Amino acid sequence: MRTKLGLLLALLALTAGAAQGGVIHVPGNYATIHAGVQACPPGDTVLVAAGTYNDCTHETEGPGSTPACVIMKSGVTLRGAGKEATIIDAQSLGRGIFAELVSNVRIENLQVRGAFAAVYGAGILIRQVNATVEVNDVKIAANTDGGVICINNAAPILRRVDFVGNTGKQGGGLAIEENSDAQVYDCVFLNNTSPAGGALIIRANCEAILDGCSFTGNSTNATFGSGGAILCLEAAPTITDCTLINNSTQGYGGGIAFMNGAAGTMSRCLIQGNTATYTYGLGAGIHVDGSSPLLEYLVITGNAATGFWAEGGGINVSFGPAPTLRHCTIYDNTLSANPEVYGGNIACQFGGDAIIDKCIIASSQRGLGLYCFFATPVVTCSDIWGNAGGDAICGTDGGGNFSRDPLFCDFAPGAVSAGSPCMPGNHPNGPGACDGDLIGAVDSGCSTGAGELPLAARLLGNAPNPFNPKTTIFFVLDSPGVASIRIHDLAGRRIATLSQGALPAGSHQVVWDGRDDRGEPAASGVYFYSLDALGETRSSRMTLVK
Repeated sequence: MRTKLGLLLALLALTAGAAQGGVIHVPGNYATIHAGVQACPPGDTVLVAAGTYNDCTHETEGPGSTPACVIMKSGVTLRGAGKEATIIDAQSLGRGIFAELVSNVRIENLQVRGAFAAVYGAGILIRQVNATVEVNDVKIAANTDGGVICINNAAPILRRVDFVGNTGKQGGGLAIEENSDAQVYDCVFLNNTSPAGGALIIRANCEAILDGCSFTGNSTNATFGSGGAILCLEAAPTITDCTLINNSTQGYGGGIAFMNGAAGTMSRCLIQGNTATYTYGLGAGIHVDGSSPLLEYLVITGNAATGFWAEGGGINVSFGPAPTLRHCTIYDNTLSANPEVYGGNIACQFGGDAIIDKCIIASSQRGLGLYCFFATPVVTCSDIWGNAGGDAICGTDGGGNFSRDPLFCDFAPGAVSAGSPCMPGNHPNGPGACDGDLIGAVDSGCSTGAGELPLAARLLGNAPNPFNPKTTIFFVLDSPGVASIRIHDLAGRRIATLSQGALPAGSHQVVWDGRDDRGEPAASGVYFYSLDALGETRSSRMTLVK
């Protein structure tokens, strides 16, 4: 009986150990993160407590090579206690984390900072990996040879990564290079700097995916640098639902530059408030040079080319092949010093024969709506109106073009009223003109006027975005009703409810202070906010950066 009882207790102990196993604690089990990772069996987790960890002593590529704080192994999950809690600081002695020829790796909930080396001294260097390697909920900050570098057939997935205040030789926050197809979702790029691609460079046969990312306050720091936020060179990325706001360059493409045969697609993005500051700066919002991306459903507004000979306040196109602009709204861009005869919203030059279809080109503060210099763009079904230097079509008028006030809204960039001539079926030539399609990037977002059909409840967006610590959410009710705003994290958990009670019809706004329903500050990250009103729910997303 005692023998059986002893065996049973031993079995229970083993079972309990197995249930609690699979986790190595740092510093509980090992003093350093690297030691814990090297000891960790595939499929298990290294859980790192809050604190700052240095230990940049582990040579990554043989004796005398650049060291790193951590060298990853296949099958290991490295998880910290939070972006602001667990910090790997390389102290400018080498790389933070090195991941090469590994699979089934996850790096989560920590911060990497202070990395530097003369060659690829990134906070995280990733080489020759597939999409089983993930970096999630990580902050990459104050690294001085690039935040993250994905190179040599590297195809990791990056989710909810904050790239803040990094510098580098190219791609201050993130570099995707040499046949690498990284997937980048819901990431924040804030105040990164480099000579080329202030926040991000994608080059040399890469087909990266960017979705739901925000780029704010990034810049190039070299004369004739390109891509204040993003530079694409000989690459074909897919970029969707991103914002490029208040970035700058001393050369070409304050927001984004496509150069050297780049292609790909950029869709449903906001390019706002970017600048090209050098004397010969080109394309404050977007610069396309010998490249053929598809640019569709973009709102390009409030950008400024400030140099004396600068061109293309909104977008500049130089040389062929050239891009296709479809369903874009390009308005309120400017040249600060250049004569009125140049391109305030769009400039096409030297064979930059862009295809411009179903676009709004309006309200340039200075310069022509569309300017051509040794270029013949083809313009169809577009509204060119109210530009300071004039609304004439240069190049080829492909038909369906007109010049009418688009009737923009106040709050939502690019949105027009239901009575706009750019709304589907409202074309001045009749409801069937241009296939009865929408002209521009955004349909109705204004409160309705007399004779217009009610559009119930509409969520116009939030500003600023990204934000810290608070943001204002704008919405419209087309009839009186009870409204509330719900805020959820990416896991669907409700963080806060901002009940507004009964409201009259019209425009409204509510401030979220970045705190949850308990009054505690919310963590950095992407959040969804939903408007519940008049029997409808409308949702969007925003990013809190600390």
